[in-house]
Amino acid sequence: MEATLAGRIGIVAVFALTAIGPWGKSDEIAATHPAWTPARPKIVVLSGWLELALAILVLVPAHVKIAGGALCIFLGLVSPVNVHAAIKRIDFGGHRAGPRYLWVRLPLQLLLLGWTYWFAVRLE
Repeated sequence: MEATLAGRIGIVAVFALTAIGPWGKSDEIAATHPAWTPARPKIVVLSGWLELALAILVLVPAHVKIAGGALCIFLGLVSPVNVHAAIKRIDFGGHRAGPRYLWVRLPLQLLLLGWTYWFAVRLE
């Protein structure tokens, strides 16, 4: 298997797992968003579907760059939500690590952003 395809399969695996998480805990995850955000639980569920669709499109050669770019933008948009929740010490859906987990996620999101850019966006 070529390295680029393996990298894209990794992107699909990570985003597919993170996409399905909010569907069962949309209210808890919605609580991490600022109070002024409208329809928070619905936004959480819809963003999960969008995340999953974009992840799948990463495997379609005709759509890989746009889907990868959209996933990079997505990561940029969710990072401030995690910072907000960590600063406000909002429990992350009963996660044992609580708000500390949100701080740990930030470098992981940067790594995932770089991974997605490298395997799905950059010019070959």
